[in-house]
Amino acid sequence: MARPLPVNRWLTTGAGLSIGLLVAVPVLISAGLYGADLSAFSASALQRFVAAPGLLQSLIYSLVLALIAPLLACYVALAFSLYRPNRLLGWLSPFLSIPHLAFAVGVVFLFSPTGWWVRALHSLFGVFDAPPNAALLADRSLWTLLWVLVLKEIPFLLLMTQSALTQIPAQRYLQVGQTLGHSRVASWWQLVVPELLTRLRLPMAAVIVYTLSVVDVPLLVGPNLPGIWAQQVFQWQQDFQPGAQQSAVLGGLALFLLAAILLWLNRQHERAYNTLLRWQRQSDKTLPRWLGRVGAALQTAARLWLPLMVLISAGVIAALLVWSFASGWFYPALLPDAFSLSTWRGEWPFLAPLLWQTLSLALVSATLGLAAALLCLEWQARRERYWPQWWLLLGLLLPQLPLVMGWQFGLSLFHRDPHWGWVLWSHSVFTFPYAYLVLNGDYRRFNRRWLLVSQSLGHSALNSWCRVLVPILRQPMLYAWVIAFSVSVALYLPTQLLGAGRVVTVTTEAVNIGSGGDRRLLGLYALWQMLLPLTALIIAALASGRRRRASA
Repeated sequence: MARPLPVNRWLTTGAGLSIGLLVAVPVLISAGLYGADLSAFSASALQRFVAAPGLLQSLIYSLVLALIAPLLACYVALAFSLYRPNRLLGWLSPFLSIPHLAFAVGVVFLFSPTGWWVRALHSLFGVFDAPPNAALLADRSLWTLLWVLVLKEIPFLLLMTQSALTQIPAQRYLQVGQTLGHSRVASWWQLVVPELLTRLRLPMAAVIVYTLSVVDVPLLVGPNLPGIWAQQVFQWQQDFQPGAQQSAVLGGLALFLLAAILLWLNRQHERAYNTLLRWQRQSDKTLPRWLGRVGAALQTAARLWLPLMVLISAGVIAALLVWSFASGWFYPALLPDAFSLSTWRGEWPFLAPLLWQTLSLALVSATLGLAAALLCLEWQARRERYWPQWWLLLGLLLPQLPLVMGWQFGLSLFHRDPHWGWVLWSHSVFTFPYAYLVLNGDYRRFNRRWLLVSQSLGHSALNSWCRVLVPILRQPMLYAWVIAFSVSVALYLPTQLLGAGRVVTVTTEAVNIGSGGDRRLLGLYALWQMLLPLTALIIAALASGRRRRASA
């Protein structure tokens, strides 16, 4: 067994600062301020909260959404991984880099009652007198929100599934199952999937919490009156009427409670899956017919997902691009009356500063998040002792809205004005866990004996790390940075609440424009929100490819 590398003081200090500033401090601030607020609550505040209109329906919306969307995405990802275990990273990268908000806007532009799909059918056949007759999705509904989240979460869970597959002998399991007379599909679901579900527990928890607490996407495509629970809490927080802030605090606590219930249900889902398999093996019975139909539907969805996602993503980009250049586009015309640069020219003086603001926040916060993740992973690797992942990933496992509300209350309590630095810190709190989650598997699998060999040849520990580890893990590091960059570009709540209108990004402005109904402006801002992560991804891919060719 190789001896561990010495833990330098600077490494210990850096890892400690990263954990303190990006995990401990954010959670403690929110917890302390929520405790202080609860001590001042009265029975009338609780009564007013319970009597809020649409309360139960809003809670049901959120529970249904956070139960169904992650499970659908998870099982499609698992089914897809059976057929295409390799060459996924190149396909997943563009899908992961598209922000949820831009994707949602593009999907509505494609499939809403006045979307491109209905226009194309009307132009081809001329049989639809009213747009809703052929619409696949409404402009705003729970159904629209559900499918946007399902389609967008599948790539993330696919990436996590591929990482989990490297930790188990999946091919050996499949061979054993086939030698016992089972098909490859049956061997996959009975032998490999139970192991994958255990390793997907944290990624699934992150998806569940995100689905429960997302605000910007429901504000544009989700149901209205009532909206989902996170929307309702956000509206209370933005309301200046007496008692609204107390309702927002209680709503944030309800979000924490809902998250705990859903994470518990996710754990029970794993146990239920394993119980079903044990029952089937012990009783030597075939599974119920309805389960077979569900399995067949999942396999079909898995085969169709990649071409469908490619077509939808291409359509989303095309729809955003066409709307941003349209001078007038009335239903049922298939194309705009004319193309014009007027929207770009008129909006560029306002858009350019927002792009720079978004870009600067994303560059710095993604770099800080990746650096913090590397410091923590290196510190653990040198000590040969790894921390529990769940508390390092609290930024993903706790609902975002109540966390950010706690930070906003803290700034108000200490009389701190909104500032770019506070927004940067809040972005780094969320870029760090994503970078850590993406990089963790590859970093742990790295053979650290190579670093000892380098040091035995006279190189310092830092020089060995830069010359040996970094070139080998360059692609995962670049990929983790791109994911962190995309997360920062897409962050709405931290920018909106801690920036308080003084720090504005493309994302916050797109949500504001979405309430106005101007599709040309919305298409322009959503397009730029999509272009920033895609550009970062292309640059990272070119840098990685150039380095690979140089070393060949």
